[in-house]
Amino acid sequence: MDVLFFGGSFNPPHRGHRHVIETISKSFPEALLYICPNFVSPFKLGEKAFTAEEIWKLCLAEFEGFLSRKVILWDKEIKEPTVSYTIDSLNSLQSLYPDAQISLVIGEDNLNSFDKWKSYIDILKATKQIIVVRRDSPYPKEILIPSFFPKSQVLVLENPILPMSSKEIRKMSLGDWVEPFVLPKTRELAVRFLNEKQGDIFL
Repeated sequence: MDVLFFGGSFNPPHRGHRHVIETISKSFPEALLYICPNFVSPFKLGEKAFTAEEIWKLCLAEFEGFLSRKVILWDKEIKEPTVSYTIDSLNSLQSLYPDAQISLVIGEDNLNSFDKWKSYIDILKATKQIIVVRRDSPYPKEILIPSFFPKSQVLVLENPILPMSSKEIRKMSLGDWVEPFVLPKTRELAVRFLNEKQGDIFL
């Protein structure tokens, strides 16, 4: 069995994340895909717009149409109050599936900074593949793989690009925070959460 890990802040979850989930599900229909939102990313300290509970509910709303026995929203990191590290989650996933081969799903924008991740060499040792989803370079344009990656271990997908980031969405007025950025149900939840905080825009 192949098990794929897709982590991130998902703050908020959006169409770009759904694009990744759909792409991976179509490319690896027999694999298990674990979507793992975190609350405290080592690279995004101080970028919170929502609480951990709110992020979890937003992910349930945005990804509802994809979740199944093969596409799992995993609470391993979101329930941790301290910084979450990918290597720890991969090790936990391997414990859940000791006979499985684990692969890591990342965006193209994470390639050049991957050597800054905690224990990145151990991550490479622990994974069958690093699966790269295109975000900036349309197929068939070649994506340069940094030298610290074993090239045979990196798989770059042929997906159409859909550049979108949570940081950009957080800067929008809620009046603009609609499809194609997020699903209506996600926006409704976000409006409620932010109104409870007495805020009507992301800053």
